[in-house]
Amino acid sequence: MRRYVENDSIFVGEDYLIKGVAGAILWRLLRAHLEDCRSEHTNRELRLDPAIRLPDLSENLEARLILLQRRLEERCPDLQIEKTGRGRFRFNVRRPVQLIEIPPDPPSACRGLWRVPPAAPNTKYGVFTLPPGAT
Repeated sequence: MRRYVENDSIFVGEDYLIKGVAGAILWRLLRAHLEDCRSEHTNRELRLDPAIRLPDLSENLEARLILLQRRLEERCPDLQIEKTGRGRFRFNVRRPVQLIEIPPDPPSACRGLWRVPPAAPNTKYGVFTLPPGAT
């Protein structure tokens, strides 16, 4: 899965999945799954995470989660959001995923300074940051 940091666009392979706040939510859930082996989440933890850049309207979060849930059902059935109670849900990941972050374009004077980190052999999971144009 690939995330373009500039607008939180998420791609699965070459196919666009989602962007914006819903993309930021998905990326946070994927990272929690990979880094902490977490699948249980609360709406409150998402609301308090500044990286998601959620607008001030609190009911907006539930609308974004429903949109994300439907989009995953349609285009990426190996990832599922399942409601488990009031303000609680489970994020199910049914296959290995690799996360790649694409940073915003650097100023033209800095373009030669970006480097691609080497990928570990036989890596099934991980978060890698690639420079623009390296995809």
